[in-house]
Amino acid sequence: MKLQSLAGVRSGLVLSRKQSKEPTDYRYPLINLRCIQQEGNIDLHKADIYEAKESLKEEYLSRQGDIVVRLTAPYTAVLIDDTTSGMVISSNFVVIRIEDKRLLPEYLFWLLNTQKVRHKIYENTTSNMLGAIKAKFLMDFELVLLPIEVQQKIAQLNLLAKKESQLLKELAAEKEKLYSSLLDQEYKREKRGK
Repeated sequence: MKLQSLAGVRSGLVLSRKQSKEPTDYRYPLINLRCIQQEGNIDLHKADIYEAKESLKEEYLSRQGDIVVRLTAPYTAVLIDDTTSGMVISSNFVVIRIEDKRLLPEYLFWLLNTQKVRHKIYENTTSNMLGAIKAKFLMDFELVLLPIEVQQKIAQLNLLAKKESQLLKELAAEKEKLYSSLLDQEYKREKRGK
């Protein structure tokens, strides 16, 4: 089944069309290429602020359950949650909004980030230097619609694995700080003793 029969697929906003050259009351966080992490999440610390000329339509803003896909390598797909909804999506991305209850966004998020699908994307990029994919490729993307229970299992396992991976990274960073602090204390103690 083609993705376009289950979801709306469209490009993000061409920023120059609605951008103000001076500060306005219409300020939005902006999903940019820097804030999309390889693991499939958004680093909000790297998001920019977008000053719009006017209030933006909902179609230009991320919604919980949307899947945002980079149009250039590494073609990462991210799943929008409550912390990343309401952000401006630029034309560097394609937005997929599920319209059919037979397809779970969390499952599609997993599927688009699999090695097999990423390989297909690489094979279908344009031949320019950026190697961009077109929204049409995602519209015509063929997927097998698994039973909803199976989609839920895959989605839950994927999200759990991502959460565990994130927690392990945070733990490693905290341990690095702890060891660095202990080594510094030991060095200072030894220095004072001499």
